[in-house]
Amino acid sequence: MGNEWQASREWKDISTKWRLVPAGLRSSRPEDPFAQGWLAMETGDLARAQTLFEEACRVRGDGNDYVALGDVAVARRDWATAESQFQRALLVAPLSILAILGLALVRAALGQAETAVAELDVLARTRKGDPVIGYYLAVALLARTVEVRTETGDGRLLIGDVKQLEQCEDLARRVAVSGTDDAELLAAARSLLEEVRSGREWIWTAPRNAGFLGGVAGLFGVVPIIVGGLLGSWPLVVAGEVIGAAAIFYAVYTYRRQRWQLRALSR
Repeated sequence: MGNEWQASREWKDISTKWRLVPAGLRSSRPEDPFAQGWLAMETGDLARAQTLFEEACRVRGDGNDYVALGDVAVARRDWATAESQFQRALLVAPLSILAILGLALVRAALGQAETAVAELDVLARTRKGDPVIGYYLAVALLARTVEVRTETGDGRLLIGDVKQLEQCEDLARRVAVSGTDDAELLAAARSLLEEVRSGREWIWTAPRNAGFLGGVAGLFGVVPIIVGGLLGSWPLVVAGEVIGAAAIFYAVYTYRRQRWQLRALSR
């Protein structure tokens, strides 16, 4: 189970921030319940890990003990419990970066990604280029892209208006420069940027109708201009220009759309 567990997104959400703590500090005292709990966590034995981390909190109760207990809740996607434990960690250790990162992850999961991004931006400025901070910032940014998009009745996410299109582009670009080295997060950002690029493409929704109107513009627009020119009738020339321009405008206004608009209308 260990390999499968350690390849999961849940494990990455938990373990990435612990890269800030030297591995030796987690296992320097094998008899320590925290060290034993961490070994259990690495294998995916959450029940044993929880018991051992709870013992560590009773015996020692430092910030990392509560963060680890919160991580058990993160693994179970029990966000309320995770938030409570990370808050307790901050009471014990107000400057705990691990607890701050844990709380940011919780906020991103609970629909408060904008707050998480703002908090992580502050942290990222103090630790420029740190891939650990970058990971959680990327998670929060991608969570924000979910919040700003429109959800269809069957659970699909669509870009529903120009503002959403611009927000998604900005957020996805920020993921790309967040500093994360996580391939899945970077791939998700690239995929969203491609959706934005594709969504900006202009297409004809009814090419035949547009072609017909083009013919109308040619027949009732160009012909009067030619005839008016030959006859020296400027009113006829002006009428042809107006008719042709009106037909072209109507064709573009009625039958030309950006791809994101068609996707939104299909929901």
